[in-house]
Amino acid sequence: HFPLVSVAEESRLVVEALRRSKSLSFRNLVFDAENTSVVVARFLALLDLYRQGVLRFDQVIAMGELQISWTGSESGEVEITDEFDIPVISEDDEATEGSTNV
Repeated sequence: HFPLVSVAEESRLVVEALRRSKSLSFRNLVFDAENTSVVVARFLALLDLYRQGVLRFDQVIAMGELQISWTGSESGEVEITDEFDIPVISEDDEATEGSTNV
């Protein structure tokens, strides 16, 4: 199993990369991803940032290269949500979850 990937952390990386480059292809945005989970996390980050209106997607032809352009502010905080991050439940938490005190 691959370790869990934080979508919130990947969002921060995506914002930094797009602010620096202004425009990147999806391929370039994920070229350094260690595994598929990181690619998925960055894609979810893009969807969340798009929903906030801070980036734009362009695709010239169907199934062609996806180009992402930064349209948000050049500095300052961007709302990074943890909506897609799953809380980790340890085995100890699972064992006590169903138990009740008598």
